[in-house]
Amino acid sequence: MAELNDTYVVHTAMIRCSMGMRETYLVLDDTHGVFLRQQPQMTVDDSVGEVNVRCFGGCYSMENPSTKAEADRIQKAVEEECPDTFLDSVLNHFTGGEKEITTQEAQEGVPRIVGVCTPNIPAGTKWDNGKEGVETRGMEPLLGGAKLRCIYGGEIEIITSGQVEGTGE
Repeated sequence: MAELNDTYVVHTAMIRCSMGMRETYLVLDDTHGVFLRQQPQMTVDDSVGEVNVRCFGGCYSMENPSTKAEADRIQKAVEEECPDTFLDSVLNHFTGGEKEITTQEAQEGVPRIVGVCTPNIPAGTKWDNGKEGVETRGMEPLLGGAKLRCIYGGEIEIITSGQVEGTGE
């Protein structure tokens, strides 16, 4: 990871969110005029949700209103369909109602609820790893391994620089 931390980041670097379903790309809609291997260079200011930081496929965070709404919808549907809780019904089926289940046991094997992913980065928030002493139109160039926080609790991290590896020719 130390090597990535010293590498300039360009358009199409891979990023992941701790609350996201999948990885996605960091994008730059309008170039700053600096290119590395014909790819536009990113800066620490390129941190706008749904502009630079795109959807991660879905969001697992219960702080996300979409995920919370989906959890509430599922809970209501289960309560309407089952006189007991769903977990009680399953437990009673296999144990005859004799075994109590712990919270940890209840959570194991239960699918995670996912809501709509809308990366929500507070205005003015910057990536935390820029090249000090160097400027691209007055902004620090972005380096790999940088992190950013979404208001829904996700930690977004750059996992590749986006630079195409040279062939040595």
